[in-house]
Amino acid sequence: MSNDLETIRRIKAWHDGKPTPRGAVINTHVADDNDVLVMSFLRMGGESRPWGVAIGTLATGPTVFTVPEARNRQLVADMMVEVAPVLLAHFRHPNFDADGPGGYQVQSLRQIWLPGPTHLEMLHFLAAAYARTKWNHPEVAVLNALGNLCNALFIEAQRPGQQVVMSAVDALRSAYVFPTSSIRQAHLGHLLGWLHGGRSRDERWNAAHDAERESVSTVLDPELERRDVAPLVAEWGSERSDQVAQSIRAALEPELLRRWNLTAAAIAELRRDRRTTNDGVAELVTNSARSFFYAWGDRALNEAAGLQPFWPNVFTDHNARSASGSFHARVADDETSRYALMHGDRELQREELAKGHGVLASVRSNTVNEWLIAYSYPELTTIEPGRTLAIAGRPSMTLTVTEVNLDERTMTLTPGWKLAKKIPGPHTWSSDNTKWRGAELVLLFDQPTKIMRNRITMARQGVDNDITLLLTAPPPRHAAFDDDGAVFESVEADS
Repeated sequence: MSNDLETIRRIKAWHDGKPTPRGAVINTHVADDNDVLVMSFLRMGGESRPWGVAIGTLATGPTVFTVPEARNRQLVADMMVEVAPVLLAHFRHPNFDADGPGGYQVQSLRQIWLPGPTHLEMLHFLAAAYARTKWNHPEVAVLNALGNLCNALFIEAQRPGQQVVMSAVDALRSAYVFPTSSIRQAHLGHLLGWLHGGRSRDERWNAAHDAERESVSTVLDPELERRDVAPLVAEWGSERSDQVAQSIRAALEPELLRRWNLTAAAIAELRRDRRTTNDGVAELVTNSARSFFYAWGDRALNEAAGLQPFWPNVFTDHNARSASGSFHARVADDETSRYALMHGDRELQREELAKGHGVLASVRSNTVNEWLIAYSYPELTTIEPGRTLAIAGRPSMTLTVTEVNLDERTMTLTPGWKLAKKIPGPHTWSSDNTKWRGAELVLLFDQPTKIMRNRITMARQGVDNDITLLLTAPPPRHAAFDDDGAVFESVEADS
């Protein structure tokens, strides 16, 4: 988003004394209760494996799992063997769900919601711990499946526009403008305090500050951990008693449930919002279902059928081709998601205009093959002949710029359609209809997503050709040798 626009929005929100809606639509998909799995983690300071997990759909509510000692590898693995069926069944793993992931085109999209970015990192930690492990554990296959799913979820979370792995913090920030600093907006409780802390600005401010005193990350408040939990862990280490383990659970459970409930509260806030969902979100949901099926569901089906699937490495792309292809795929996904949303969101259209990616225009004259428009914003456009523009809200109705007159601030364009469009709403007339004359339009850059997809293919095929040829070429032979051996030896023999 434009920094200047965001600053103006925050100033307005501060003036209003409360979070203000970001645009007239919601740009986030919220699935039904049965399809929303909420998950929160706790880990011991300095450890990457979980100390406790709260997991459950909005329909069933949370179930809490804990271990008395997070540094005990066996205990954590046993706990994750209990957690794994819940997560694997939710995403329709064929060994844990009768339907399986194969019907992604007709099945509803399953989501996992996390409180914030530190909880998302735990998916990566679990993938690193279990995706490739060959540990002699009786349930190692379950741990492998859990690790591969967590890795797929973590990778999907990096894809722009995805609607599978949702951060409650990011979802609220995409829907509202909060009158507070960016670093404070990483705290879920702080955001909810601004939304529900009272009626006046001071009441909301105080509620937000009180809320951020409690940790919502994957670690406990240090003072709480030192005072209440650390002595119990030390006692359990010497006695290994069930009573002490229950005391540790009693200390961790409220913290896990509070994080789970805050996430559920964020989802409820988005559902209560009276704004409609952006029409472009449906396209993002379809793309997410397809992307996640090929990234995980298809491979899980192959593995369940006894085939050997390719699971991505947790840490590396292995080669430049894969890395370059992934980079271009992210760029293409970013452009695709932005393009899908901006035609239904006036705020995103303003951001595009602020970047110079379009013009505010009035139609002066029009025929079947030629339009003349006058633009009022920006004063000096950087658009050149050959650029394709789309009418905001009508992505299929494009015009190609043939001439730009900077002195008169006019453009000549060639429309890409002739007949009227059979879609509801205004601005769907045939290209020569006189109703266009005088119409005020927002014209935005058309997104060449097909070109970006071609770049992905080209990058994966040719980015490291020189290296590949070097590796596959026969070993070089020194010039002093021929097929019969060293050349200088035969020369000495002749002399």
